[in-house]
Amino acid sequence: MKRIVLIWMAAFLMGGMAMSQHARRSDKMPEPKVRAERMTERMVKEYSLNDTQKQQLLEANLALVAKMEDMPMHRAKAHKHLKREGKRHQLTDEQRAQKKAEMEKKREEMKAARIAYDSQLQKIMTEEQYAAYSKKVQDRKAKMESKRK
Repeated sequence: MKRIVLIWMAAFLMGGMAMSQHARRSDKMPEPKVRAERMTERMVKEYSLNDTQKQQLLEANLALVAKMEDMPMHRAKAHKHLKREGKRHQLTDEQRAQKKAEMEKKREEMKAARIAYDSQLQKIMTEEQYAAYSKKVQDRKAKMESKRK
C-alpha cells in the first residue's frame, strides 16, 4: 500500500514539473506572421469584413507587426531578475539622457507606424466599419487610462 501511494505521489510530482515547463515556453510571443493572421481573423469577425478587405488587412497587419517587432515592448520582463535580486543598473547622466532620446525616437517611430496603419485601415474599411474600429480603440485607451490612475 505504501508503495502504491509513493508511486502515485512521484507520478503526480513529475506531471506537475512537466506542466510547469510547458507554461514557461508559452510565455513567448508567437511568430509575427501568426500574430498578424490572428489580428486579421479577429478583425474580420468583429467588423464583418469581406474577402478582399481580409486580404488587404492581412497585408497591413503583416507590415505593422514587422515594424513593431524590433520595438522594445516588454522592458520590465527583461530586467525583472534585477528587481527580484534588489539590484538596479546605475546609469550616468549622459547614459540616461541617451537612453531617454532613444526611447523618444522609438516612441515617435511607433506613433508614425500606428498613424500609417490607421490610414490604411481607413482605406480598407467602410465608414461604418472604421467608426466601430475607432470607437473600440478609444474605449481601450480610456480603459487603460482609468487603470493607470
